[in-house]
Amino acid sequence: MLIHGFMTAASGNKLNKTCLIHGSSRLTYGELIERTDDRACRLASLIAKGDAVLVRLADPVEQLLYFFAIIKAGGSCVLLDATAGPDMAAAVIERHGLKLYIDEQFELPAAASRLPDVYPEDIFLGAFSSGSTGSPKLIWRDHQSWSSAFESQGQVFGLDGSATLYLAGSLVYTGNLNACMQMLDAGGTVAIAASLMPRTWAHELINCRATAIYMVPANYRRLLQSMEAPQAQIKAITSAGAKLDQNTVQQMLRYFPQARIVEYYGASELGHISYQPAAELLSHPGSVGKAFPGVTITIADNIIWVESPYLAPEYRPKASIGDLGRFDDDGRLYLQGRVQGLINSGGVKVVPEQVEAVLLQCPGVSEAAVSGIDDPARGQVVCAWLVKKRPELKSRDVLAFCRGKMFAHCCPRKIIFVDSMPLTAGGKIDKRQLAVYKEKA
Repeated sequence: MLIHGFMTAASGNKLNKTCLIHGSSRLTYGELIERTDDRACRLASLIAKGDAVLVRLADPVEQLLYFFAIIKAGGSCVLLDATAGPDMAAAVIERHGLKLYIDEQFELPAAASRLPDVYPEDIFLGAFSSGSTGSPKLIWRDHQSWSSAFESQGQVFGLDGSATLYLAGSLVYTGNLNACMQMLDAGGTVAIAASLMPRTWAHELINCRATAIYMVPANYRRLLQSMEAPQAQIKAITSAGAKLDQNTVQQMLRYFPQARIVEYYGASELGHISYQPAAELLSHPGSVGKAFPGVTITIADNIIWVESPYLAPEYRPKASIGDLGRFDDDGRLYLQGRVQGLINSGGVKVVPEQVEAVLLQCPGVSEAAVSGIDDPARGQVVCAWLVKKRPELKSRDVLAFCRGKMFAHCCPRKIIFVDSMPLTAGGKIDKRQLAVYKEKA
């Protein structure tokens, strides 16, 4: 279980070992246990076992302290991005029947209560799905669905208790939170970026003596643009949340020459699904690899189905989130979009991810996002939002490149240049926010 994992990792001489770094803040395993125990006992006077608590805090160390305290008090924690307003917090509380709200104004009571027993099957987390709707649902997680993957994660990603893992982005993103929990369970150190500015990340990697990195591809691209020299101390790199393009992988190999680079495909509902190392990312660029240890992947009517011990309780024993895919002859999985994300242009289906992969190969393009926008004649047309790497890049240059690489119906009908991509809390491109730029095409 999560709360027992870091306590076991902290036993013996490790109580004085640093477990968390955030800017100038440092926390040892002993301090983590002491502070979460104190908060848990006081929270237990406010909540009963099984109650869900909303946490909306900007400081990731405070997030984690309350996260563990809520779990120890027998509750389940729902982390909300601090940039979300009070109205959204109120809506989440009402919609999901949450019992307590912790923000910057929250004050712990002086009274304390006895802590309940916590079991592997207990729910500890409500994670927001990354769906495209305006009201993402909560995915409820029990301890065993996460902690059962930790041993395999460590082996696949090359992470153990000797590592210092660097994370960029909010812990609201379940990929970041999961990576953090696995590292603490192993007895390692987690360093969380002190700023959202990529130019500071390269320096922090050195200052905190990071040996491993976990990010989404959009953040890796930003980091690599800020790198001044290779960092040979990095031994492990993990990427998730979106597909890595070949150019980014090649830059990773250049700037992190000693690193084991692994990409994995997963989902909030399903946990880890597949993975592949850098060599296969280059030799099979469209693939997301082979099944993660303990996972069985099947495809029915082009839809990917998953069976594994990592599924959220309501999705067991077998589930799909609507991703489309295929296997090659060697059993590698290839994603072909999502049922709900396909662009239907005059009856012809277009996969946004495939168009994005081509656009990222276009000289002068540093970032790309593709989605369908309404069109009175065709129903939808393909729209591309691009960040320039070269100021002189024009729409006609992009279209000429695309016409040589794709069928005509896949080429963007509209191209919109933006200064930067809006990101979700997890560092993924937020296509819902991009939609406001469609009138500028």
